[in-house]
Amino acid sequence: MSDPSGEGIGPEQPEALEAARERRIELKHAMSALEVAAAGAVGDPSWADGLRSALTDMRDAFDAHVEEVEAADGLLAEVMTDCPRLSSRVERLRDDHPTLSGRIDACRARLDEPDPAEIRSEVLDLLVALVRHRHAGADLVYDAYNVDIGGP
Repeated sequence: MSDPSGEGIGPEQPEALEAARERRIELKHAMSALEVAAAGAVGDPSWADGLRSALTDMRDAFDAHVEEVEAADGLLAEVMTDCPRLSSRVERLRDDHPTLSGRIDACRARLDEPDPAEIRSEVLDLLVALVRHRHAGADLVYDAYNVDIGGP
């Protein structure tokens, strides 16, 4: 499926791939902002508000990602059609989505609790899970289309 230049599948790339690439970039920006918010001083009265805002942005970016890649004409459907051998990996990524959404919501719900160090730890664990999800998606795209989805 790759072209002789080694640049991936070239112009035949599924349209869904470019849309997923854009959501991937947005997701990474939201993850970076969440990391910055979590790293703030927990003693600062604005820490929880900053983290709440970053988690809300994270949820919005993640929802957009899920909506894009799980659409009937989205990337996961394209991979299932083009490379059915990867169906179990597609399903694992799909299965990640509600779990990760729930973890984002759980972090937001706990912001009013008295132990900011524990909340920060949960946010960091969430970030690790999101990074793993992004990497699994990038590996899936590479294995399906021999192209690096890229993004920050």
